[in-house]
Amino acid sequence: MNTSKKNVRLVIALSVFVFSSTFSLADDLTPPTYRGDPLSVHGHWNLIPGSTILNLTNSSWVDDTDPTTTLHPLTFSNPVQPGAPGQYQFQLPNWIDTLPIKYMRVQLTWMGDLNPPISLASQAMDGTTTIWGQIVNTSPLQVDAAGIKAYQFFDLIFQPNPDFERVNITLNPNSVLSQVVIDTVSTVPEPATMGLLGFGAMALLKRKHK
Repeated sequence: MNTSKKNVRLVIALSVFVFSSTFSLADDLTPPTYRGDPLSVHGHWNLIPGSTILNLTNSSWVDDTDPTTTLHPLTFSNPVQPGAPGQYQFQLPNWIDTLPIKYMRVQLTWMGDLNPPISLASQAMDGTTTIWGQIVNTSPLQVDAAGIKAYQFFDLIFQPNPDFERVNITLNPNSVLSQVVIDTVSTVPEPATMGLLGFGAMALLKRKHK
């Protein structure tokens, strides 16, 4: 039996159990405080039962009062399915604006192998310049009461502020994403963030000096 067929059977078996059980774990367990603020973007994808495909079930974006600010024409990924077992890419538009920094929160819920994701990275574009998001916070792994779903979120910072992002997620091959929630906001750095970025720049300079 090939891998894709095994993956589909795994999802079907898990879906039957998931929808017949009660869980304490919410799909959108830790929304960021900036959701709904000016220049924020939100996307929520859910697994289609009996498949490995995730469907965009909710999306929103909030403009500011600056008439020159525009939303990038690139659209949200929909639907999303793994390119290989455990490998996903999500794409979302963002605001083209003059603010210096962007925050992102990625919330993941998955089934099957409940070990943490192998990797999460976001490649963004500011015009024609590639910008990689810096992961600044990873939440503890949480497993639901039934022991078949796991949850974790990741906070990223982009500087300079990009116009759209792609989020690449690699889970263990026997894991299947069931929910993905991504939020971003264009803003100015908080004092703690400035210190963190300054510390990172100093470390980079020391490395170059060596």
